[in-house]
Amino acid sequence: MGEHMDLLDLNRSALDLNLKLMADLEEAHLDMATPCGGWTVYELLRHQVESTLSFAAMVGGTAVGTAASDDMLIAYRAATDAATEVFRANGALERRVDFTGFGRLPGKDAVAAHFVDNLVHAWDLCRAIGIDSTLDTGLATAAYRMARHYPTTPNVRGPGGAFAMPVDVPEDAPIADRLVGLLGRSPNWPA
Repeated sequence: MGEHMDLLDLNRSALDLNLKLMADLEEAHLDMATPCGGWTVYELLRHQVESTLSFAAMVGGTAVGTAASDDMLIAYRAATDAATEVFRANGALERRVDFTGFGRLPGKDAVAAHFVDNLVHAWDLCRAIGIDSTLDTGLATAAYRMARHYPTTPNVRGPGGAFAMPVDVPEDAPIADRLVGLLGRSPNWPA
């Protein structure tokens, strides 16, 4: 049970970090470029809402819901609350789910992927709007350990995949730099 609580807490920490960042966004930020190939800040936020709704549906075995609002902060808050409830439901982490690109896995693996995705998108958001993108070392370390096991199949990595191909980052680089590099981002973005 302790391992599951840790995973649920990690996930919630990444969601709360994004909620805090989104709450401070200004209208002018929405059209800014992000480290996510071709996405603006607004498109990144929309992806986070839609992705969170998809993960909740996958783990809960339900149809994918629709965004609660056109305001991405309100929509993301509603989606994260719904996902947190689904993820914490009895048996959700053990139930096997179909995860596109990854196969049939326990729900905990889907929650882990949701955590990694949201933590790295927090980094993307910080970089996009030009604020300190330093991630909590504990969160970044946990995410890196999870992401190292992602398959290298085309629907997961490369053009059209969930992530770009890994970027070479020195082994002695900070863990957050190694995490974002593993998931196809230059730690020096936009350079």
